[in-house]
Amino acid sequence: MVLRKSMGTLTGIALACVLLLSGCNASQAVTSPQASSTSSPDTSQSSQTHSQPYTAASSPATASDVANLSVHFIDVGQGDSILIITPDGKSAVIDGGEASSGALQYLQSKGIKRLDLVVATHPHSDHIGGLVQILNSIPVAKVVTNGQPTTTLTYEHFLDGVTAAKAKYVEVKRGDTIPLGNLTLDVLSPVNATGDDLNHNSVVLRLSYFQVTFLFMGDADAAAEADILSAGMAVKADILKVGHHGSRYSSGPAFLAQVKPKVAIYSAGLSNDYGHPHAETLAALAAVGAQVYGTDTNGTVVVTTNGSSYQMSPLKGQPRGPPAAATSSTLPLLPTVPPATTTATPATPSLTATTPPSSTPAALSLEITSVTSPVRPGANATLTAKTAPGASCSIKVYYKSGPSTAQGLTTKTADSSGIVSWAWKVGTNTTPGSWRIVVTASKDGQTITKETYFTVS
Repeated sequence: MVLRKSMGTLTGIALACVLLLSGCNASQAVTSPQASSTSSPDTSQSSQTHSQPYTAASSPATASDVANLSVHFIDVGQGDSILIITPDGKSAVIDGGEASSGALQYLQSKGIKRLDLVVATHPHSDHIGGLVQILNSIPVAKVVTNGQPTTTLTYEHFLDGVTAAKAKYVEVKRGDTIPLGNLTLDVLSPVNATGDDLNHNSVVLRLSYFQVTFLFMGDADAAAEADILSAGMAVKADILKVGHHGSRYSSGPAFLAQVKPKVAIYSAGLSNDYGHPHAETLAALAAVGAQVYGTDTNGTVVVTTNGSSYQMSPLKGQPRGPPAAATSSTLPLLPTVPPATTTATPATPSLTATTPPSSTPAALSLEITSVTSPVRPGANATLTAKTAPGASCSIKVYYKSGPSTAQGLTTKTADSSGIVSWAWKVGTNTTPGSWRIVVTASKDGQTITKETYFTVS
């Protein structure tokens, strides 16, 4: 009896030593990863896999010990919506696109029956409109915003949705962290959500899973990017959600040089009114070597990672290349001096010897110099812009009901000073709120678009 007990003890000690030398603990040896209640990304999509080395300090025992994190950049047309499913089965949504843009249906198709976190980066309708449906349809534990209010009905419906969902409501700022299961989202911006520029105050988030890092920019502009850099925030990321749908007013070269993204994904509607993504942004992303995907050309894009490698699974197509013209314009221009034999007479200097003729016109510029705001329903509004003389200019004013059809919002030609102005009447039944205005100028084959907002109150 004593001998049997001693042999059992020796056997137990030997087994423990084997486990210890193999780098595993007892629970690792007998426990398999718990199955997630959510569906896996569609493996029928085309995919590319990228690998990165682990560091010894952060590596689990083997790659097989790690479950996958998946991030879904949902095609919601001209808007943003992102689904995150963590290795431990937690789920979060960042923005929801416009109302009825398909975000809710996508979540349902992936078997999402509960959301641990919803983030509204800023209160524009193309980011929070679809969240209203989600809040009214799926249980939500926590809702995070930057705390900046606006006066639109969409924002009011969003707040009503938060109340109806009985979700915990949290306002965040730079330096805060948002837990999501075993992972953490770091808040890089804003510092204070004040002022009239809702895009500038977008919540910017960074998420790391071992060696793979994501950066979600919302609609943050170049000024917000510069502020993040000046604060010394860590921005380097493998996967970049491009700011403001690929607008030229975000994704500045200095910022991208610090992020160093391997992959950049923008969310935009096909043939949208804003010209997103802008050629300048695509060129800037190409200059830092990023593979670029867009929901307009690739549909929903899913990134799956185990923390060491990541797999790109667009619904369709391949990464898009940079626009040829935009890429060449980003290269430094060297002075061109024609050979001496081109000078006809030494006594008569030729201007072309130092100033060669340009094969392309000067870059088209556009600046919105003034807009009437606030405006009462039934009153007149005006907008003035400055561009190149002779440029063809158009304007669109977007209300809750859609584009305005008011008289005065016609295509015009900029005068000899490059000035163009519009005046229109705001309808007496116009819903109070902040409404978007889009101005476009075209000349010599170039087109440029700028947008602003005015308030009806």
